[in-house]
Amino acid sequence: MSEKKEHKRLTIAELRNCKGFENYSDEQAESTIKSLEKLSILFYGLYMKQKQKEQKLSAIKKENKKGGSNEGEAESRKRDAA
Repeated sequence: MSEKKEHKRLTIAELRNCKGFENYSDEQAESTIKSLEKLSILFYGLYMKQKQKEQKLSAIKKENKKGGSNEGEAESRKRDAA
């Protein structure tokens, strides 16, 4: 079962403390905060995808160093070509 981690949400007051956002209305600030949340979720997803890819490549390299077959490498090339 996957647990959802709690995260601290940027407040309107904290946003207004940032240069360029001092005079935002509550509605503008809330909209900006929502956009920043979506952007951070997107970047986190891309980061995790890249991290998984690097871990798979590392595992393939380890297997090849141990004298394993080249099947993993061939599969990797097939995926990259697709």
